Amino acid sequence: MNNIDFSELIVSKKGVILSDRQVVGNIIGERGDSIIIEKDGASDNIYLVPKSKVEAYDGAQLILNTNDSELKTFEQRREDDGDSVLDTITDKLGDVKDKVVDTTKDVAGKAKDKVD
Repeated sequence: MNNIDFSELIVSKKGVILSDRQVVGNIIGERGDSIIIEKDGASDNIYLVPKSKVEAYDGAQLILNTNDSELKTFEQRREDDGDSVLDTITDKLGDVKDKVVDTTKDVAGKAKDKVD
């Protein structure tokens, strides 16, 4: 769990499942020590799940170490979270863009050094 880059998972809206393979939704943000999961685009509710409940990331989906009844305790109304979810997604997109720009500058600098 420690090596998971939540920023990239949020940008690509990776799927989230329970350890018994039951589909939860897609990760759309993070707040503090929790991740924000959207059940579906039409739902009025989201899940605000502690990162400590993340069991693994298999390269395609985030797997939670919780059951369906416990998951329901993390459910919240979307409107209570509206702007902060959008702000979080925007922040993460900015973080990823910054990483790409920095990497591009590093590669360009190394290429220039080789030419000189």
